[in-house]
Amino acid sequence: MSEPRTLAIRVLPQPGESLDSWLEALARRSWTSLSALLDALGLPTQERTHHLLTGLPPEMFQRLKKQLNLRAGVLEQSVVPAALFGRRAPHWRFCPQCLREGQGRFPIRWWLPWTFACTKHQALLHKRCPSCHTEPRVFLPRSVHLHPPGHCMRRTGRRTVCGADLGELPALALPHGHPLLQAQEQLNALPVHQRMAADRTFTKVDKCLSPLVESMSASDLIPLSEAARDAWQNVLADVTDPTTGLGGWRAQERRRTVLTPDFLKREYTDGRTPLRVIADTHGLPRRHVIRHAKDLGITIFRGIRPHIIDDKQWLREQYLGRARGIDDIAQEIGTTNNVVIRHLEDLGIPRRPFSARSLTALNAKLDESLPPDIRAAVEGTLHGWLRLRRFQISMAFPTISSAAQHLGLVSSALTTQFHQLEQAIGTQLFHRSVRHSPQQPTVRGATLLHDLRQSQIEELMQNALGQRMDPLPARDAVDTATAAVDGQQGALTVLRPHATAPRRLNIPAPLHPLLSHLLHHSDEETSVSQIHTATGIPFNTVYKQIKRLEAAGWVTSRLETHAERPAAARRRTFYSLTPAAHQAAATTADVPRHDFVHEKRGSGTDLGESSQSVTGATARVG
Repeated sequence: MSEPRTLAIRVLPQPGESLDSWLEALARRSWTSLSALLDALGLPTQERTHHLLTGLPPEMFQRLKKQLNLRAGVLEQSVVPAALFGRRAPHWRFCPQCLREGQGRFPIRWWLPWTFACTKHQALLHKRCPSCHTEPRVFLPRSVHLHPPGHCMRRTGRRTVCGADLGELPALALPHGHPLLQAQEQLNALPVHQRMAADRTFTKVDKCLSPLVESMSASDLIPLSEAARDAWQNVLADVTDPTTGLGGWRAQERRRTVLTPDFLKREYTDGRTPLRVIADTHGLPRRHVIRHAKDLGITIFRGIRPHIIDDKQWLREQYLGRARGIDDIAQEIGTTNNVVIRHLEDLGIPRRPFSARSLTALNAKLDESLPPDIRAAVEGTLHGWLRLRRFQISMAFPTISSAAQHLGLVSSALTTQFHQLEQAIGTQLFHRSVRHSPQQPTVRGATLLHDLRQSQIEELMQNALGQRMDPLPARDAVDTATAAVDGQQGALTVLRPHATAPRRLNIPAPLHPLLSHLLHHSDEETSVSQIHTATGIPFNTVYKQIKRLEAAGWVTSRLETHAERPAAARRRTFYSLTPAAHQAAATTADVPRHDFVHEKRGSGTDLGESSQSVTGATARVG
């Protein structure tokens, strides 16, 4: 049998470099695809990239070392055992600055679930490509020699890839000395190699992560950007997920230390606390808690255990005095309807007919001191409080359609609910909207809105709705809906100097071409004649629109000096974007600055992307 051939061109691996990163660099140096290189080396061409890190058989591993003429111990530092990842495939994270500085080469640590920050650049790692919004290295990259290093190689077609430059992503910066950076420095000190034992490694990782999670407070997250907070929450979810290697080990250790026989006897057997409640309280999977209790010899009760109601007078008061339903009482004391029914029969209390009229909400009575319209809307109905809350929210919007879109409903459903509300109260509550005239409450409706703002009524509404109580709309959401309804009649958003850029911008359609041109040439001054020549917009139209932008604080003007213009020529007026306009445009730096998105009326759009144009659009910034 002939000896395996060695490669003529070689690329030395960097210390701690991932095997897939090194093979990709070698393929680029040999000007061939990564799949062709793997085939030449006798390695399987896997569909998933992580198989190169965890799935190579020992014989292939030794063959690869001989073909590449590597010294002992080099390849062992570029792969990790599969036991570190459990049932989930590893996820790759990256630091844009490191990719840019290392020409697309990266360490094996970026594959580990507990690597979430770059201590060199003091920033959290990214997970997704800014263009295709997917993880870049899930699938094995193929034609790497045809694309620059550090670019997204996720396939978008049969012969095309995304190609976005991952090194251009903004840094998810962390303050100096932040607890996340300190914890990551400790984790980076742990050795990474092929023969690392999973349990021993998890023990060391948990010693670094547990104090971090316990000591992290809301104040530590305040200095972070919204994107950085989301990145950290995603990492924390990956680390604690029981399907991952570390998450499963943490769950097992927590079960062993928390769910002791004495604890289960005290809480479950004697305290009658359901196992699902114990599991949710301690953040453990329910099936694991049940299996652990069985292994300890604890008797498991299927369903809800029988409940003994000792206070008979309390039951009589709840069912007869307060007219509460059987299911409502059973839910409060943690038992079944049959148990409550049996106790009612023992007390000789006749049951109400089984129908919707027996529900607690239909029989509840409000205090007579409350406004009559509130009582008329709530008493004897199932969803009276819900209709009142939606009426309160809807009256902040110009039309029922915009209110329904905010609430996630269809307009017809909201109209039906308001019709039922008006029938219960017995009068019209608001005037419907007409063209460029928003809906308005009637005198009776305005009085109802005033009553709903009382603290006593808000507390009653909160108790009745609980998590179903929608918050009142923010001011920018109402402004966006109003501008979208007005269409071209909507005013251009005014940008004020030294003020925070608004989260939403209303930009009427006639201003899109001019503003797009100014953003594309944001670093230079321009005149009306230059805009006319570049865009083809009529001279008078450019002049009127540029004055409109200047009045709204988007551009500033400067008259040409005598030194810049010969004495005989007429001096021109130059225009440039104001700092406020630059600030508004900077919030969309992840997309081209010379296009706009124009979606359907009222939907809200992002400044910086491209789509079909309509008569008016609202740009969402931030």
